[in-house]
Amino acid sequence: MLERAVDVRREVVIGAAVDEVWKVVADGARQAEWFPGMVSSQVDDGIRTIVTAVGGFLMEEILEVDHEARCFEYRITGPMHLDHHRGRITVLEDQDGARVVYEQELEPKALVYVLDAAIGDALDGLRDLVLDGRISRSFVAVDDRSDGPATKGAA
Repeated sequence: MLERAVDVRREVVIGAAVDEVWKVVADGARQAEWFPGMVSSQVDDGIRTIVTAVGGFLMEEILEVDHEARCFEYRITGPMHLDHHRGRITVLEDQDGARVVYEQELEPKALVYVLDAAIGDALDGLRDLVLDGRISRSFVAVDDRSDGPATKGAA
C-alpha cells in the first residue's frame, strides 16, 4: 500500500492520565463533545454520523480503534466528496500527561487550511473537556435534543 504524506498535524499536551484522555478519544460517539461546530456524533456499525452547527452532516467510516497503540483512525465518506481522506488521533505518554497527535491526509489540498484550523480548535476542546469538563459550545446532549439547541445552557 502506498504511504501518503500527512497534510495536517497538530498536537497538544494535556495534563491528565493517558488512559483518561484515550477513553474520550476512543469513543467516536463523544467527538461532538470536544470538536467545535459539531452538534452531535453517533456511531452505528462502524459509521459515525456528525451533525454540524450549520445544519449539515458528515459521514465517517471508523477504520480502526487500536486500544494498545491508543490510535483512532477514520475517513470522511460523505456527503462532500474528497479524493482521499484519513484522520488519525494518537494519544501518547508524555512527562506532563498525555500528548495527543491529530493528523490528516487529504485531497484536495485546498482544504488543508480549513482542517488545520479546525483540528487546532478541536484539540483545545479536548483539553477543556478532559481537564475542566467543558463541552463544545455547539454540542447538544441527547436529552436536550427534543427541546432543540436553544435549551442548551438555559437557566
